[in-house]
Amino acid sequence: MESQFQLTNSKEIIVYLSQQFPNCFTLEGEAKPLKIGIFQDILSRLNENEALSKTKLRAALRAYTMSWRYLYSIKEGVNRVDLDGNPSEAINQEQMEHAQQQLKESKEKAKERFKEQAKEKRKTTHAPSKKTKILKNGDFIRVLIGKKPIKAQIINIEKEQIKVKIGAGMELTVKPEHIINK
Repeated sequence: MESQFQLTNSKEIIVYLSQQFPNCFTLEGEAKPLKIGIFQDILSRLNENEALSKTKLRAALRAYTMSWRYLYSIKEGVNRVDLDGNPSEAINQEQMEHAQQQLKESKEKAKERFKEQAKEKRKTTHAPSKKTKILKNGDFIRVLIGKKPIKAQIINIEKEQIKVKIGAGMELTVKPEHIINK
């Protein structure tokens, strides 16, 4: 017995639907075009014990039917299926064109998101600016330890580590990103 609190997101609901109606919903491979009005059919077939929010069911069906895998399955002449996998009405030219348009828009949005993510990644991993001073042994710098920078003097510079001496005479080994170079 599934309860509403267990089916909280669209993925869980789709898994549940694929278990209840395996001839209609698939998790892998080619998706089957769903009969128009499948939402009402699902509601009429669910037991009262299977508390499932209509809003969450609607959102899950929207996610399922907007997936690229599903949109690729919408081809003219292909029959839609009901909950038992029985053929229903055939997809017409207009429905196919609408699905292709949705797929195109979704791909464009994904491409834009990918570009933005790449742009953000480049911002965080950019090369040091020209103002960066080249450090050498004996230089006085500030080292970020915890939340506060502390004055220190460079003792030794190695590949990935810099040995510094702070005011109290303590020697520390720090990473380059912890040095504030002013």
